[in-house]
Amino acid sequence: MGASDLPGISLKFMTGLQRLPNGNTIMTNWLGHNQFGQAPHIIEITPDKKVVWTFADHATMRTVSSIQLLDVPGDATRGEIWH
Repeated sequence: MGASDLPGISLKFMTGLQRLPNGNTIMTNWLGHNQFGQAPHIIEITPDKKVVWTFADHATMRTVSSIQLLDVPGDATRGEIWH
């Protein structure tokens, strides 16, 4: 995944990833080093790099560094979820 792979979305420093059972990936976009407010905090993409949704709330948080969706079946500590 490169910085220009998602048109209209600026990828900064990808810090948290979770693969979902449907093959999509949730990733956090760390916005430190003077990048605050310049991109979405969280992005879900399909295997062919199509954006499903993004989350950004720059009014209440500066950056997000990790994520784990808790409603995904499986146990990450047993390798049942790729996190």
